[in-house]
Amino acid sequence: MNNMNINEPTWQYIAAHAGDDVAQLALHPSKDPQVDMAVALQQIAGRQKAKEKLPEWYATEGILYPKKVSMEQCSSSQTADYKASLVKGESFADFSGGFGVDTAAFAKKFTKGWYVEPQEELCELFQQNCKTLVINNVNILNGPMEEHLGDIGRVDLIYLDPSRRDTHGRRVVSLADCTPNLLEWKSDLLSRCNTLMVKMSPMIDIFQTLRDLPETYAVHVVAVEGECKEVLFLLTQDDISANGMCRDAARRVSTTDPIIIAVDINKTATTCVETTLETERTTPPCIATELGSNLYEPNAAVMKAGLFNALSQQYQVAKLAKSTNLFTANDLREDFPGRVFRIEAVHEFHPRKTAKELSPLANASIAVRNFPLSAEELRKLLRIKDGNAGYLFGCTLADGRKVVLECGKVGYY
Repeated sequence: MNNMNINEPTWQYIAAHAGDDVAQLALHPSKDPQVDMAVALQQIAGRQKAKEKLPEWYATEGILYPKKVSMEQCSSSQTADYKASLVKGESFADFSGGFGVDTAAFAKKFTKGWYVEPQEELCELFQQNCKTLVINNVNILNGPMEEHLGDIGRVDLIYLDPSRRDTHGRRVVSLADCTPNLLEWKSDLLSRCNTLMVKMSPMIDIFQTLRDLPETYAVHVVAVEGECKEVLFLLTQDDISANGMCRDAARRVSTTDPIIIAVDINKTATTCVETTLETERTTPPCIATELGSNLYEPNAAVMKAGLFNALSQQYQVAKLAKSTNLFTANDLREDFPGRVFRIEAVHEFHPRKTAKELSPLANASIAVRNFPLSAEELRKLLRIKDGNAGYLFGCTLADGRKVVLECGKVGYY
């Protein structure tokens, strides 16, 4: 598909219905036989998705969009730019081309690159979009990764986003079930680059993956607006060869004690908690002996990375209990990477008594951490509707007490 294949009536239809509901348009197609409805709907749906996910592409006239699944699977502008900020060099190869968002981001940081994609249609789309975006330092190769490894030679960076769906379209998580199987290909890939960057699902078991990929020198857990989007593993065969390819170029990278970074990209600020695997493991947790004035709930990236000891040290907050991933302090930490609440009341958890004490609350947001009931079970017991009139946290304190904390929101970040 390219501009030559989309006729003028179809472009006019796309422009006229750019903001309309695609499902309704499909039910009431154009009466003009020259309008290619399949193409028009694909472009309208893609551009609508790009408005939030890829604002720079959305603002560029002439961008062609792929089918729904490719739009859903592609990186956002924020995550693509973040990945590109981690690396630099002369050359790169993106062996998971797709819609080309990551390739376009890497192209800004390298002198030359390769985009490799098995689907011919996606290759044609990216070729056309490269012209529109004025990207002229990327070679486009159609075919699977294994067919083109020899064509590329050695590069500074290889980027891989393995397909996480099986032959029946079902989602998979483990490395061995992804395509290509990184466990089979990593030695070959590492021999051809200084750094191998692998994007994995937020569902991945980080510590099992580190055992599977001992060549890892950094793990980046990336969230956008509080939602965990991806986990990046950066690998190298040689500690020296990757120096300068990580975010902190002055640091000598190590595969024996990899860096773990939890980052949340927000419209107003980007928060980051960083430590090494060994430091997190050996730093004793700071446990609260009593509740402070404020309650701190870590963001999704910190929760996924499990950097609770580093978080406690960096922001001087104490954990409510060893297995309760909520924190407290008297001081207000406005830059905390997560949500901040003011503790207004502490209710010892006794089902009937607690329900009576909280009965004046019309509605509330309810969450639980290390608590015998799920959030929904606690909501039913308290007979409180969902809403934001208050914030309730069912949790266990260091002395073993089960409590419901009644809170008011202070802020986010």
